[in-house]
Amino acid sequence: MSTLEEQQNARFAALDPRLPPITPPAGGAELLRATTPDGRPAAGLVVHTVLEPGAWLRLWGPAEVWDLTAVPGDSGATGLSALLTVWRSRIHGAGPDSACTLTWPSRDAEAAPVLLAHGFVPQTCLAVRPPDPVKAVSAGIRHARATDAETLVDLRMAELRYAALVGPAVVRPGARELMAAEVGQALRFGARFWLAEDGGAPVGMAAGTLVTPAPGTAVHGRLPAGDWGYFDTLSVTPEARHRGIGRALAAAAHRELILSGVRGTFLFYHPANPLSPVFWHRQGYRPLWTTWARQPAWP
Repeated sequence: MSTLEEQQNARFAALDPRLPPITPPAGGAELLRATTPDGRPAAGLVVHTVLEPGAWLRLWGPAEVWDLTAVPGDSGATGLSALLTVWRSRIHGAGPDSACTLTWPSRDAEAAPVLLAHGFVPQTCLAVRPPDPVKAVSAGIRHARATDAETLVDLRMAELRYAALVGPAVVRPGARELMAAEVGQALRFGARFWLAEDGGAPVGMAAGTLVTPAPGTAVHGRLPAGDWGYFDTLSVTPEARHRGIGRALAAAAHRELILSGVRGTFLFYHPANPLSPVFWHRQGYRPLWTTWARQPAWP
């Protein structure tokens, strides 16, 4: 695939200078090859994952996923279509709790009609923000403490329930216990939480941490090398919305993460969410990668 990778990297660099070179997925991938009608080659690597019951990631998507790293090279959209056709013929026995996914540069408009024609829809965007200065943080925002764990779980569960309406999240049995364990672990290991209060009552939260993309992480191969700030969650109670609380929380998180000397910050949002795309674009983010999904997977 080396020649195809070189062609693909050249195309990506011309499309969006922030895109890093292609990184093959970790071991266990199946090689996929296809040929366009005019004889040009295309290739890809497919990773098949089945999550065990009770796994944390089951809250954020289906239990069974086939994920394709596509490398159509200079065949472009035609090669991508040929790869998807071959991929469909390889999948057997997919159930209702499944998906086929493909992450592709957000700025590649030529790929969109191909993916739509094969039954894929844009599901999640990875968006980035440069380390630009942030205005002073408004009053009423403070760091969360271990004693705030229950409040943080309440706010994150509210966000999960909303995310399940507009994206791939699923409120599965035992979700609150999983969320409580995740929040407790995050507090113990240095993740940062900010709480917004109104008259002493919590009305919103934000969560973030510092990361360095490395093999095995969700963003390995998706971001240029270096230290990044990851904006994990922003949740504001419905009755407190439209008062600038979300902006204040985002400013507090960005100010602290940027002061750590990161290359930038990143986050994930759902394009179908009627609130988050506009909000995050106004905070200085722009899409870098879009994950397209066919859910459930091809039968």
